Amino acid sequence: MSHRRSLLACMIAVTATCWQCIAWAQAPETIKIGPQKPLERLPSLAPPSLNLPAGPRVETKPEAPVTKPSSAPPPLPTNDSLVITGPIVQAYLYVEPYQTRFEVLFDAATMLAWLSPDEAVPKSLTPEQQQQLCEKAVSRAAEWCALSTADETLPVPQPLVNVIKGLPGNTLPLKEDEEVALNQAMLGFIWEFATPPGPDELNVTWKGWIKGTTKLPVRAFFGPLSEVGEIHSTVKIYRWRNQGRLPRPSPLAAVPQFEVPAPTRVPIGGILWLLFGIVFYAYLKIKDHRLPGGSLPFIAVWLLGAVLMSQLLVMPYQTGSSSPKVSQVDEAQKIVSPLLRNVYRAFDHHVESDVYDVLARSVDGELLRKLYLETIQALTLDGREGTRVTIAEFSATVDKVSANPNGEGFIADCNWMARGIVGHWGHSHPRVNIYNARITITPAKGEWKLTGLEVQEVRRL
Repeated sequence: MSHRRSLLACMIAVTATCWQCIAWAQAPETIKIGPQKPLERLPSLAPPSLNLPAGPRVETKPEAPVTKPSSAPPPLPTNDSLVITGPIVQAYLYVEPYQTRFEVLFDAATMLAWLSPDEAVPKSLTPEQQQQLCEKAVSRAAEWCALSTADETLPVPQPLVNVIKGLPGNTLPLKEDEEVALNQAMLGFIWEFATPPGPDELNVTWKGWIKGTTKLPVRAFFGPLSEVGEIHSTVKIYRWRNQGRLPRPSPLAAVPQFEVPAPTRVPIGGILWLLFGIVFYAYLKIKDHRLPGGSLPFIAVWLLGAVLMSQLLVMPYQTGSSSPKVSQVDEAQKIVSPLLRNVYRAFDHHVESDVYDVLARSVDGELLRKLYLETIQALTLDGREGTRVTIAEFSATVDKVSANPNGEGFIADCNWMARGIVGHWGHSHPRVNIYNARITITPAKGEWKLTGLEVQEVRRL
């Protein structure tokens, strides 16, 4: 009799413990987002053109000439016989979303005479002499330029200095091991500042007054427009005002999402409790034992425990695939295009951490760092003019879709075109890259992510 009572007491104690643990159960979340509209033509990443007001575009000091906005920089020149006939000093201000770049050109002869007044001026600069000249200039120009917005003064970056071949607005590519004639050489200084996507006002302060220079002509480029101004040694400041003329970057494309099927909830605790009761009842029957008070109290405790235990140790079980099967080209197009578009839009930013944050919205896994490095290389100009191209137009086409042999998701054979342009040293560089690649798209928490990329062919136009 005591043995039967102890067994019954044990079942009641377990039931009470289950009552305290019910609060541990948690229900899974379900994400439900509508479908995306597919791309039908080559879209521009920039917003529509603005209706620009007429009249002067820049506020300068009395000494500075003011002109109306003109067109964007001229194309890259092809004439290799450009010769410098006198002292050169020219500045360019490039205002872009998330970055402002200030570039200044001096003729190399003037810089040599200032940096090394006791040395003979050579007729040409060897690669070693070019490097020495740049190293001297960097140490002297660290505090020449400062930039502030209407609200704050921005940190001053280390200037980048290179020997540039040609004339302002007409520079030519210069290879790393190329010797350049002194009458074709300039020294170019670059300061790159991280700025807001659409600054209202920028103030450039210049302190690099060398060899008696008193004026620094400035040409500012912003969007498709440009304007000229001047910094004077007595004022030292050039002010650029936005006035709504710099187009703001359009928002990122929404990451493609899908409805996650609700998993089946399996009450592991309840199942174990029922099995325990069945085994216990069978044991009593085999041993021919009788419960005190009959079977009714035992059944009541057993059922109560089953109800409580059904809320404990509930395990979600996914039946079938957790993501929809993508097998049609038009379905894959809706997923691939916004993901690839966001990859390029991430590089509108110029701070590495910001680029990674935007990339992570569309890219996952080991591909994230690889794609960052490869895209940086693809968007950077060759040679010494290492400025990054901003992509203005993008188009992607999916040709074939197949199942992912390594898990969920799919593999798409596709091609895409990325076209951009960048102004540098007063002229523009167009860049068009066309890719043919096989990409892997996999699901992650209700979103599609780019996790694999195998480039088959790259063409640069």
